Amino acid sequence: MSYLSDGQDRPLIIDSLESIYDDIAPVLSADENTLYFTKKNNPENAGGEKDQGDIWYSEKVNGSWTKAQRLKGPVNNLNFNAVIGITPDDYIMYVVGNYKSPRKGGISYSRRIGDNWSEPQPIDIPYYKNKSDHLSGSLSKDGKIMVLSLESFGSRGNEDIYYTFRKSIDEWTELRNLGVDINTEAQDLTPFLAADNKTLFFSSNGRGGQGSRDVFYSKRQDATWTTWSEAKNLEGVNSEGADWYFQLINSGKDALLVNTVNSIGLGNIVQTNTPEQVEIEAEVEKSMTASSQSVLAIGTSTNKNKPIVREKIQVQFEVVDGFTGNPLKPQMLIKGVNEMSKSSYSEIVMGKNSSYQTKLFKDSIYTIDISVEGYLDDLQTIKTDTISNNDVVKLELLSLEEGTTIQLKSVLFKRGTADILDGSFEELDRVYNMLKKNPNVEIELSGHTDNTGSAKLNIELSQERSDRIKEYLVGKGVDARRLDSKGYGGARPIASNKSEATRKLNRRVEFTIIKI
Repeated sequence: MSYLSDGQDRPLIIDSLESIYDDIAPVLSADENTLYFTKKNNPENAGGEKDQGDIWYSEKVNGSWTKAQRLKGPVNNLNFNAVIGITPDDYIMYVVGNYKSPRKGGISYSRRIGDNWSEPQPIDIPYYKNKSDHLSGSLSKDGKIMVLSLESFGSRGNEDIYYTFRKSIDEWTELRNLGVDINTEAQDLTPFLAADNKTLFFSSNGRGGQGSRDVFYSKRQDATWTTWSEAKNLEGVNSEGADWYFQLINSGKDALLVNTVNSIGLGNIVQTNTPEQVEIEAEVEKSMTASSQSVLAIGTSTNKNKPIVREKIQVQFEVVDGFTGNPLKPQMLIKGVNEMSKSSYSEIVMGKNSSYQTKLFKDSIYTIDISVEGYLDDLQTIKTDTISNNDVVKLELLSLEEGTTIQLKSVLFKRGTADILDGSFEELDRVYNMLKKNPNVEIELSGHTDNTGSAKLNIELSQERSDRIKEYLVGKGVDARRLDSKGYGGARPIASNKSEATRKLNRRVEFTIIKI
């Protein structure tokens, strides 16, 4: 194995993880204390020795990695299982495969529940198609971008590298090819995007090098994501075998990768110093704009002679206290997706000194993430086809004061049960973030039903539901002593129970601030 430049060590196998099996696809948790990776053909895998890969993990204890254990639960099945990335809060894991429809392929996400992970659910990537058996990639450090290697529409040869932006946990923009600066006519695999969202590491067998696959790196030159600097070989890292799955750790000082320099050609997870030639920018880019060229499904056509001109409108945002009407100066993150083509994605950041004026595309849906100290963070959605040029969009926030009751409108349950529906977690996470930012706040979680059926059963159901929400928040790290949970059944209606239209308003979950 080649040595690095003077003063640096060569890549070394992590002793506690060395095995006789093919170990690939290492991914660290956000706090870098848990290492997930895929172990192929291990007898303990779900499918035994014939299983092409299960996810295993090791934990860092006193600076050393423990002996690996197989991850329990539904994340491992009889198909190939591997982690792509984990969100910054360590609560969402993106994994290879479509667990509902394996033949369709794709990517799924699993949610941390206590010490386990939930059954993975597929994410929606428009026009997703993979002609290869290979799928690898990584999630950016901020959780907003995935870079993926697969053979899809527009691939130059075998596997190419694509990118997709996050719209929500389970919705992402369509795949876009990184272009000829990165992709070759051979295989371009295992991409990793550094924390600056500009520096890309990947492995290729189409650029020459020391072995069958070498690690290269390149820097994005503009916001189109198709213009990159010349790809450079990490010569000190690469060996005479296959080197891939490169990723930075320890704030970029070190790196993990997989190489196959052994007598049986199977992958080992190794660690090395980051070569001095690699420079990572300190600050993440604040705004991202996707390339205008879409990846279209077969049979989809465009008229190049008649380019589509998308209209923009001027919008003024006004954020106020929902109780007093007083103006606020929030931090706002505005994210937009073209409603027609689901293709153009952009982000706009507005700070406390902003004019809160901007131009938005007329044919888009925008989500507005609003944060003000002393108020509950909010996420609101607007459709620009419902507003006109120079309109003022007024947004209200609820202040965190003792006695304030806030309804969790997006927190829903499976009918007649305390099972939280998946679309509820984004709002629950906002409650968690509020409690995290305001460590002295204590709240009462309350469940309510309409007055139909048994009053006793309604109280029991509403209690179970508020308890379930408490369990979720405690599982994320909130001190249970800060949370009270009560079920009121139908005793506290906010609307008439005479019709279904008004009864459904009484079926709700709320929280009340009982201490600041």
